[in-house]
Amino acid sequence: MSEAAALMPDDARLQTDLGRLYLETGQPAGALAPLRRAVTLDPRSGIAHYRLGMTLQALNDSKGAIAAFEQAVALLPPLADAHYRLGLLYESEARPQEALESYRAAARTSEDKVARKFIQARVNCMEGREEEAEALLRRVVEIRPEMSPAQTLLGEILAASGRFDEAAACYEAALAASPGAGSSYYNLVRCRKITAGDDDLLRRMDAALRLDGLNDYNRSNLQLARGKAFDDLGQYDKAMEAWDAASEARARIVPFRSDIFDALVDTLAGIYTAEKLAEFASRGSEDRTPVLILGMPRSGTTLCEQILSSHPRVAGAGELSFWDQRSQAAFELRDAVFDGSFIAGCASAYMKILRTLPRVSATAERVVDKNPFNFLSIGLIHLAFPRAAIIHCRRNPIDVALSIHQTHFATWTAMPTGGEDLVRYYRAYERLMAHWRAVLPPGRMLEVDYESVTASPDPEIRRIIDYVGLEWDDACLRPEDNTRIVRTPSRWQVRQPINTKSVNRWRRYSPWLGPLAALVDETR
Repeated sequence: MSEAAALMPDDARLQTDLGRLYLETGQPAGALAPLRRAVTLDPRSGIAHYRLGMTLQALNDSKGAIAAFEQAVALLPPLADAHYRLGLLYESEARPQEALESYRAAARTSEDKVARKFIQARVNCMEGREEEAEALLRRVVEIRPEMSPAQTLLGEILAASGRFDEAAACYEAALAASPGAGSSYYNLVRCRKITAGDDDLLRRMDAALRLDGLNDYNRSNLQLARGKAFDDLGQYDKAMEAWDAASEARARIVPFRSDIFDALVDTLAGIYTAEKLAEFASRGSEDRTPVLILGMPRSGTTLCEQILSSHPRVAGAGELSFWDQRSQAAFELRDAVFDGSFIAGCASAYMKILRTLPRVSATAERVVDKNPFNFLSIGLIHLAFPRAAIIHCRRNPIDVALSIHQTHFATWTAMPTGGEDLVRYYRAYERLMAHWRAVLPPGRMLEVDYESVTASPDPEIRRIIDYVGLEWDDACLRPEDNTRIVRTPSRWQVRQPINTKSVNRWRRYSPWLGPLAALVDETR
């Protein structure tokens, strides 16, 4: 077919078919040129755009894939798989409303009844209706046990609710159908401690790494899984080697530009000055419902949320993307962000979201949003809600960096996970937090140290509850008893009683820290 395509380079259908052949044989790089030519020759071909989207998705070009799939569904609205893939990409880019719309379109247009149930389950998960999603998924995997995405999603729900043995069985079923699925290995090893009897699991991960056509997304997750297994086994040199390889693979998917991030921090500091915050703080809402828990990822934000949401008058909303999206708009507005209508609009829209989340009771006095990346939005949050609680979680810098190094992050975070890039990111974060401390009113933000909470839970937790403005409840001392859904990478750890096992964990890795060693002597 390649010879025919070369002889007839202006035949859009032939170029599309050649691209399909490359895709079907696991060669997305080869599919790119003929499919780009096909959409140039026939820009009205929905199938060509669809296959180009599949190609770009396989090559980790999320933005290009989104554009191609958007063209595909505009030209061919009944194309269910394009709607579904578009939903996945929107979700990975933290665009939840667009993801929901795409999933619903996929469910409407799919002719496969089982697939429709699966897609509806994904919608239910996004809307916080995990019980309904679980019921649907159990029917799906009963009918079609080889459906790897359904097994994976069911595993995620079970793990998020603390049913780790059941979750592990789902991940194993997913791997039986898709042995190269790195995310299934990543989630599987986080369901329990790996022991010397898991040689077969390690062999399977090594074999998966040798699979032809394994992309960097799966490679990164596989190496993260191997690193966790070696960490459990006390083979710290091998663990660090695996995590380094994972970080290198991720960097090929999500390259980090420290100059851009530094410029972002400098711009935020220039917009949200002490004078501006003091002048316009009265424009915001007096509502004290929101509680924002933020800081570097892996700094104890999930533990803090679990503690607070154990209080009978507090609900946990998980990690919402609201402030990230509004901050992008504010960044473009610059000084116009201080227009009263923008600030009031942020407050009104945010409260509507908090009060309509399925997992949040209408009677909750406080609702926790624990997106750690909200540290970038503290100025805007303060303007919109000058009385809302802002809790900054802190942890030993090198322990934070090591924990990030061994964790999977969604691509939308643009989070570097190792090397000098992670060190630069941490230092820019510290520079921005120093700015917020300087410009916010005294006592406006509560800073909570992970080491203090784990060493002396009672006084630290009482300090948190007092700051939030609630009466004391003993349930806050037992966050491990909290049965709420936890979707973050800490979902296993927060089911355990508060302990100091992760404090100074970096010491066992000190010979192999590489560039991260620069953070050993950093002070908060």
